[in-house]
Amino acid sequence: MISLYDAAAVLVACGLSVAGTLLWLRRKSGQHRQQMDALLGLREALHQDLLGTLAQSPPSLAKLGLGQLGWQGLWYGTSVSGGYAGGESAYAHRFDYDDVSLVLRVNLKGVRGERRLFAVQAAQVLFAMVEGALAARELALSAAVSQRARVGVFLQHDMRNMAQWVQLMAEDFEAAHSDADLLSLAKRMQGNAVFTANRAQRMGKALLNPAWQPSPASSFGQLDMPALQVADYAQEAALMHQVHLDLQGAAQVHWDEAALVCVLDNALGNVSELSRAQMLPAQCTVAISSTATVTYLRIESPHLPLGIALEKLFEPWASSGNVNKGLGLYQARKLAQLAGGELTAERMHGGICVTLCMPCKNF
Repeated sequence: MISLYDAAAVLVACGLSVAGTLLWLRRKSGQHRQQMDALLGLREALHQDLLGTLAQSPPSLAKLGLGQLGWQGLWYGTSVSGGYAGGESAYAHRFDYDDVSLVLRVNLKGVRGERRLFAVQAAQVLFAMVEGALAARELALSAAVSQRARVGVFLQHDMRNMAQWVQLMAEDFEAAHSDADLLSLAKRMQGNAVFTANRAQRMGKALLNPAWQPSPASSFGQLDMPALQVADYAQEAALMHQVHLDLQGAAQVHWDEAALVCVLDNALGNVSELSRAQMLPAQCTVAISSTATVTYLRIESPHLPLGIALEKLFEPWASSGNVNKGLGLYQARKLAQLAGGELTAERMHGGICVTLCMPCKNF
């Protein structure tokens, strides 16, 4: 028969063991809570730069049992992939939105037992945060586009381009130091007079009558689209933005005028701005080619570093600078798609090539 002293010793030992276990669980719980707080702290970073945050693979994820991250899919019309390639140890989730379709994976290799249970829980929280960031981006974009639509997409582009033209001319006049320089600038202004007058007239009509549109984006297939000389529109945009063109080829298309103007304004406007910012020649190659049903307009600037990730080129509010984050190329791509075309970009040596595809019926 066990003595009372032996029983008491056993009870004390059991009590100490239970107390130690509780203290250990309390410490592990506190650590897990701190790690989850660190994970939740990534929400703002995911809202600001989702792909960039995922690419950094924050240390807090590894502490939660989440190994390397991996993603693959479409990001605003651009194929993206990176990180973990996947496998039997991958835990994945798919996100589908209007302009974004991504599969996100986390590596749970080597994670077992209750640690894997906690890791799966953390992965679900991460997926929910990514879902929230994408949903918030979609809602913010819809609100911004809706607000801008009230004053007219085309009016915005005309106002921006007119302001840019005035700024370019002002800078050139300020830099002129001789009568010969002033005479050259005056002749250039005379050459741009017709184009700037047309822009000013359109802006005045839109301001007086907000319902007026110079050329509303039409559905692909309408037969009343105007016949457009693509080379003429490219030269007009180049004159406005003071970009020297190496023009190759020509084509006449029956397509949406506003979409073509919007694409050229944004693409050549970016060439002009980046050239001046980087003290490089404002020049590019515009190559026009056609098949029986499709016309291609390629704007090539291989000498001009983009200064922004290619997958962000058509992303709303993305910019190579710290200010002036707008919707220019995003809207240009949307207008091209609305008219049955497509606007894409690819790297070309140190710069890029932007290609406008215009499915159309030539008469």
